Amino acid sequence: MRTETVLIVYQHPRILLGKKKVRFGNGKYNGFGGGVNNGESLEDCAIRETFEEAGIRVKNLERIGEILFQFETSEKDHKVHFFKTNEYQGDPRESDEMKPEWFDITNIPYNNMWEDDKYWLPLLLTGKKFIGNFHFNKELKISHYELNEVANLN
Repeated sequence: MRTETVLIVYQHPRILLGKKKVRFGNGKYNGFGGGVNNGESLEDCAIRETFEEAGIRVKNLERIGEILFQFETSEKDHKVHFFKTNEYQGDPRESDEMKPEWFDITNIPYNNMWEDDKYWLPLLLTGKKFIGNFHFNKELKISHYELNEVANLN
């Protein structure tokens, strides 16, 4: 299993997403993130990955969710820790991995994102914490899931 982070920059009424350009998830919009390095905290991973992928330095992160993604393919399971912030320095720029783009929250490109995003992203945008599990079949479609609001994350 891989431990990863995803960070969403949210400045109401807009959200910064990146279009993935390589590897798993290529062509889909997502938050910024990736795998946690040995000895690295979850927050430090989210900060590092966002800088590598979008060229901005984020701060005052709030950990808002945790989801286990399981796959019926050769893809390893992903335990993803979700963060959000409205504070960053720098101008978002395209990297080898991602192309950042601002969206109004009334026009989020769910049809070009992972199928699960439409379930957890509205919770994140309203400040609700969540824990879940999404199981994807061989066609990378959700076969079943559980997603619960929680008062606190452990």
